[in-house]
Amino acid sequence: MLLKSSFSLFITLFIGWLIYEQTYQEKINTIKAKQDEKLVLISSDFSSEISNIKMLTRILAQAPVLKSNSKSASSALRQSRAEINNYFLDFVATTDNISQIRWLDKHGQEQYRINAVNGVGEIVSPGGLQNKQTRYYFQKGMQVSAPDIFATEIDLNIERNQIVMPHQPTIRVTYRTDKENYLLDGLLVVNFNLDYLFDQIKSYNQESTLISILNHDGFWLLNTDAELEWGFMYGKNEQTLALKKPELWQQIIDGNVEYGSHFFNYNLYTYRRFSIFSLRENKGRISNADKELIILISSPNELLITVRNAALRLALICSGLLCLISFGFIYREYKFQNQLLALSHKLHIEKIELDIVNRELDATIKQQQLQEGLIEAQKLSSLGLLVAGVAHEMNTPIGGAVISVSNADMALNKLNEAMKQGLTKSTLESTTTSIGENLALAKINLNKTAVLVKSFKKMAIDRHNDEFIACDIEKIIEELLLSLNSRLKNSPIKVKTVFLLNKQMISLPGIISQVVENLVVNALNHAFDEKQEGVIEIKVEQATNNRVRLSVSDNGKGVDGEIKADIFEPFYTTARGKGNTGLGLYMVYQWVTQVLKGEISLQSDPHSNEDYKTQFVILLPEVATKTHYH
Repeated sequence: MLLKSSFSLFITLFIGWLIYEQTYQEKINTIKAKQDEKLVLISSDFSSEISNIKMLTRILAQAPVLKSNSKSASSALRQSRAEINNYFLDFVATTDNISQIRWLDKHGQEQYRINAVNGVGEIVSPGGLQNKQTRYYFQKGMQVSAPDIFATEIDLNIERNQIVMPHQPTIRVTYRTDKENYLLDGLLVVNFNLDYLFDQIKSYNQESTLISILNHDGFWLLNTDAELEWGFMYGKNEQTLALKKPELWQQIIDGNVEYGSHFFNYNLYTYRRFSIFSLRENKGRISNADKELIILISSPNELLITVRNAALRLALICSGLLCLISFGFIYREYKFQNQLLALSHKLHIEKIELDIVNRELDATIKQQQLQEGLIEAQKLSSLGLLVAGVAHEMNTPIGGAVISVSNADMALNKLNEAMKQGLTKSTLESTTTSIGENLALAKINLNKTAVLVKSFKKMAIDRHNDEFIACDIEKIIEELLLSLNSRLKNSPIKVKTVFLLNKQMISLPGIISQVVENLVVNALNHAFDEKQEGVIEIKVEQATNNRVRLSVSDNGKGVDGEIKADIFEPFYTTARGKGNTGLGLYMVYQWVTQVLKGEISLQSDPHSNEDYKTQFVILLPEVATKTHYH
């Protein structure tokens, strides 16, 4: 009793631990699923915005007003200045996310500049234009040939060496304009303000998902604490994830894994390394071009502790309930122990009875195994008879072909001898005629052999195929009788066929062939006395309810009523002394009813005056029909 109680307590605590682990893991998976959802959402926003930026830059650069013509470049620029400025103004009016459009010459001097706020542009006068030759985006952008574009990293907008307030997250995209195709040999620079994109990402913050965006050096571009943002713009080099949480940062940047999830200091962090520079189509020509953004989503500090405590409370409650239930069952078991002892004698008797049943079951199984072995042997015997019949039939045409070829060879040898001694016209004509006749005879015999081989091959394939296919039952029976010809041609028993069906049916041709073969062989073995003449008729016709009626009849001795009752039973035979196993008609019954989904019946009266005293009638479903053309 004490041992059972201790074991029950151990099991209860183990189940409680499993409940705790399962509950805790489910809640963690829920948090991670939310973080993954936010990752997908933010990545989609970035991808959409980058595609839009890429498209706008290329559209801007393809305007005819910017392209060169027959006039000199300087003259065209003077005449087109107002037109170009108006084009830039109209372009910024189409979108709210462009803050500047500039066209710089090859020395970095701004020739055109439009400042824009919320789609409203302002032309900067020539006196306000600046030289950007020292800016890194100009130097790298000039190295990129059209139609490729260059994009900077995301940073803050700077005007006259001052960071614009409030912060304007900005990405600059450049397009190289050469002197052959454009009015100005230089660089188109478009500043895209990403403030609205960052505001949208901030709106995704929830209690369980805190969103941060970092650059490739670990500086925050977006954080729930605004004081940590844009540290690299203000020279605050210590405000990086690499310094504040070096272990987490190392896990993120190690290897080439773009996505991951890690536990760190009781927090769950999910990240994705996202390359915004996929629009830098000149990768490889500018070093270190493929910088990354890191989308980092974390859980609040206390969330995992709260989840752990909730899982622990649920596990303790379940463990307590299981303890009460288990101890209740133990008490109940103790209470009924005496009754169990009283039933032990009854169980002993039932065990003895069960042993007897098991021995009977073993004997039945062995009998079934023997039956399956005999059925397989019957199949092999059927195949052997088929092979022997085809081989016997092939012997005659092949022998005739060999004799014909030998005669042709002898005639050819005589022709060669005659040519050496002096060839006469009559000798040549008689020899060639003999060779032609023998070769024609050999061809006829070989064609007969090919027909036999083709028929045997098709029957072998059909008997191996276990799929329902469209088949012509007339051809199936004709090919079967061809293989049985060696046994039938010297027999006093003749086989007659009647085909009244002009349709194909969906069935198993190999099984139909074996059914008819077994019925014909059964009639040959049992229906007639030795050397008695007789007829076996195979008839195929349309029956009612879309079924096909196949009958095999004979005018032999007939089947007595006592035999008819057991004729389809396994191992039943009236000629066991002749080597019969009694499985032929049993297999026919199984094939027709279980495999072909049809019906079979025996009609026989030894004293009948009808033409046929024994008739096996098979009704097969058509399943589907096709018009059969002769």
